[in-house]
Amino acid sequence: MKLLLMFTLFYTSLFALTINESLLKIHATLVPKIYLMDYKFKDKLKDNSISIAIVYKDNEYSDAKNLKVMIQNRYKNGIQSYTIHPVLVNYKDIKNADANVYYLFPASKKEILSVIKKASIGHALTFSYHQDDLKYGVMISLNISKKIKPLLNLDAIKEHNIALRPVLIDISTIYLKDLESRHKLLNIQGFYNYSVMQA
Repeated sequence: MKLLLMFTLFYTSLFALTINESLLKIHATLVPKIYLMDYKFKDKLKDNSISIAIVYKDNEYSDAKNLKVMIQNRYKNGIQSYTIHPVLVNYKDIKNADANVYYLFPASKKEILSVIKKASIGHALTFSYHQDDLKYGVMISLNISKKIKPLLNLDAIKEHNIALRPVLIDISTIYLKDLESRHKLLNIQGFYNYSVMQA
């Protein structure tokens, strides 16, 4: 019994990273704005509303609710002519979600992949609190160094046939999983140039 309890505590702590409230405020501001950088975002909206699914584990509910309130307060009048509709979704209920953006709090690889699979159905953007989740195929996070910049996983974005505006790519850091990705980068950027021309 003690061994089972220790294993449960270890597993829980493994994915229970400390959430930085200041960083959440930045995310609350940027996530809706970044969504507008998708060339085809208007085609994916329902009732002129941008739906943001904030996906969390049980022990992250408080932080998820905090982020929802931050987004609501920041965009109480919407953005441009669009309303912003953040909703809380537990990882366990991801099959029932339907959103334009999926914001992921830290979770296991299996749980993250389940969100990516769900997001791909509606060509939705995925945005992660933790930048390490980009290795699983999440599209966007933030790179925190001297300057705060969007961190883009162009491989994942290309895989889901999403074309982002060049201005976002120009101001972002590009996530490179390995050396092979470095060699692919020019081809991927070429894909974006082509996509922009076709949009």
